[in-house]
Amino acid sequence: MPSRFSIQDYIPAYSEEGCAGALFAAKWPDGFRCPRCAHPHYYKVSSRGRHLFECSSCAHQTSLTAGTVLEGTRTPLAKWFQAMFLMQIGISAKLLAELIQVTYKTAWLINHKLRHAVGEWDRGRPLTGDLQLLGEYYGYEYHRYFSSMLVQGELRPQPVVVGVSLDGAGDVSHVKMKAVDGPEGDHPAVRGGTGGEESVKHFVHKHVAGGEVSGHAELLQPGHHGQSRAHQAWREAMRWLARTFGGIGPKHLQAYLNEFCFRRICRSEALTELIASCGSTKTITYRELVGARSGVRPIKWVFRRPARSQQHIG
Repeated sequence: MPSRFSIQDYIPAYSEEGCAGALFAAKWPDGFRCPRCAHPHYYKVSSRGRHLFECSSCAHQTSLTAGTVLEGTRTPLAKWFQAMFLMQIGISAKLLAELIQVTYKTAWLINHKLRHAVGEWDRGRPLTGDLQLLGEYYGYEYHRYFSSMLVQGELRPQPVVVGVSLDGAGDVSHVKMKAVDGPEGDHPAVRGGTGGEESVKHFVHKHVAGGEVSGHAELLQPGHHGQSRAHQAWREAMRWLARTFGGIGPKHLQAYLNEFCFRRICRSEALTELIASCGSTKTITYRELVGARSGVRPIKWVFRRPARSQQHIG
């Protein structure tokens, strides 16, 4: 990966006006449509520093970011578009915060909102044709060096199913990597077994067009030395996660796998596809991403005035 200095020189200097135009086209690819009545004409109005679009038919007002991944943001559009550009490389929130000059929390949230858009993009594109299916486990080897024995004992490898679509020439046309949830995670099929592979069947039902294999399907054995397209893609994903993040825990693993597959599929078209997906995907909040706080019980503090000692005078 290039150094942060070369990356900094490589980032485009987007203008707010240009980003607004690109987001408008992504949100309304066929021209403006009022979200209330679908009328195609509008007036531009300003309210409290916000630029709004008012429907010329029903007078409903909407903002450019409403209904998109960027809804509610206070970060300039130019920084969002720089983050989209940098997702073509795949960088950590720490480095993103430094490069676009925002706080770590803001960079983390931007990255995960973009991954949310990528997940919606992936949802509408099932695998087709000839397939390679690989059951693997994502481990946590990095924790052996950076955590206690107690933490290591609580971490368990995350089962993942890798699916690859091949074209007529045997090249990869699409790839998906899906973490296996629930009791299926302990199923031997995830290790590439040869009988009753419930996890792989579930993957096919959910992520292959029509819910079934229409062409040739090959169930591969797991292993670091496999030479299939699926094995190669899996090794690339593991190297990226280890090199860039030092490894990922199970909570957000799927979002990172979606990002890797998106970038590997789209390549030079990744930025265009990402902008389009951001314009058509509803946002996800910080609370939805991190979940409700658990494990800490709030303590209600009550001040009690100490009782006065009574002195008896005899």
